[in-house]
Amino acid sequence: MSAATFQSTVNIWSTLGVVGDMAFDGPLRATPFNLFSNGTPNIIGNAFTVTSGGNPEPTTNSALAGTATVGGSGIFAGILVNSKDYASYGTTNGPLNPTITLPDNSIGFLANMGYFFVNLPGPANVGDLVTYDPLTGNLNSITPTTSFTGTISTTTLTVSAVSAGQLAVGQLISGTGVTPGTRITALGTGTGYTGTYTISVSQTVSSATTMTATNQPAPAFAASAAYITTSTGVDTLHITTLTSGEVLIGQQVFGTGVAPNTVITAFGSGTGGTGTYTLNTSGQVVASSGSPRP
Repeated sequence: MSAATFQSTVNIWSTLGVVGDMAFDGPLRATPFNLFSNGTPNIIGNAFTVTSGGNPEPTTNSALAGTATVGGSGIFAGILVNSKDYASYGTTNGPLNPTITLPDNSIGFLANMGYFFVNLPGPANVGDLVTYDPLTGNLNSITPTTSFTGTISTTTLTVSAVSAGQLAVGQLISGTGVTPGTRITALGTGTGYTGTYTISVSQTVSSATTMTATNQPAPAFAASAAYITTSTGVDTLHITTLTSGEVLIGQQVFGTGVAPNTVITAFGSGTGGTGTYTLNTSGQVVASSGSPRP
């Protein structure tokens, strides 16, 4: 057996482009979280959401780190970064194998400001919006505006072609003959591309028409009269007086007595204004004296 040779070169600079590492200098905000995803891999470079309190939750102002899960439907906690800060436990094939996955109950830094390397499934353009898979936290990119061809009969939008982007619940759609303020409120046979979708305003657009749907993040709203009820494990936000803004899926709700990390997940009778909205929590009740706000 020949003798092993000694290492004769040392790289001065580390490899550029490792997922989760900082790409450029600039403003940076990263917060430590307890990571627990119930067995789903905590992959560096993926998105995480808050599952319980901690210092990112403005209503508790806790000095302790919060707990976050990969993907999820709660408040966005950040992207897992700083790959070189963690002890490597290797993989099932060997304790020294390289890995960018942290085990549950690790402490990880989640960044919500800064310039970091990440993985995307394909090319992205400057100005694209970044989304994440709620099951895995994997990142993706979408165009700011979805372009498609469709017709409308009462509250059903039928999409025959999508030329750019992807359709989703909560999007505001526009086009020749489309009533201003029309939003997609539910999926039908379509799940982002061709198929049917339920919309908020009954109308008729009989001929195939080029339409657009905005993919911008939900704006803020304020309600002076609102309350939360619970039934069979589902919490519902009731808004009776909306003082400003528009209520959309994905918005976080704050207010006196409102549980931390409360997020609107679906339209009920409301589609942006007064009415009911489904929440991601279960079992909370807030009397009408509470005033939820985003």
